[in-house]
Amino acid sequence: MSSETTILYDTEEVQAAVRRLGSELDENLGEEPLLISLLNESVLFIADLVRSIERPIRYEFIQVGYSADDTDGEILNIEYPMPIDLNGADVILVRDLATTGVIESYLVPQFLQHGARRVRVAALLDVPDRRTTDFETDFRALTAPADTGTLVGYGMKHEGRHGNKGHISQLPSTTPGA
Repeated sequence: MSSETTILYDTEEVQAAVRRLGSELDENLGEEPLLISLLNESVLFIADLVRSIERPIRYEFIQVGYSADDTDGEILNIEYPMPIDLNGADVILVRDLATTGVIESYLVPQFLQHGARRVRVAALLDVPDRRTTDFETDFRALTAPADTGTLVGYGMKHEGRHGNKGHISQLPSTTPGA
């Protein structure tokens, strides 16, 4: 497979969208705001996002283990590297890419069950036409069409590569004849 990618959102577009999202969150965060991000997925995104929010916030990380094909809904485990007190918190689950909604549909009720006052989801890139659940993002920086292929860049990796780029790209199709 060629390593050439097609840029969907250049670095400046990504940065501007993250700043806009940070401002939107700043205006809409409730009391005790807590951003929770998934490790290995949203790290670059949350780093820029939290710097674009003016008010004091807390942010933490979790690790979600799920089957390779998350469309089947199999969440294998959730790890909290540090204990997180959700009691009374206004939680924003930060995702790099919101597609099927399986992970979000699982985590939102979990956070509420553990004492969060409210849970909303913010995504760097939302692909609503790929939903397999009733989930909807509350905040999004960018939106992509359903026919978008494998997305990489700005922390999103494919086979451990391409995540270091500041832009968001689509990998070339590996389908014969495509």
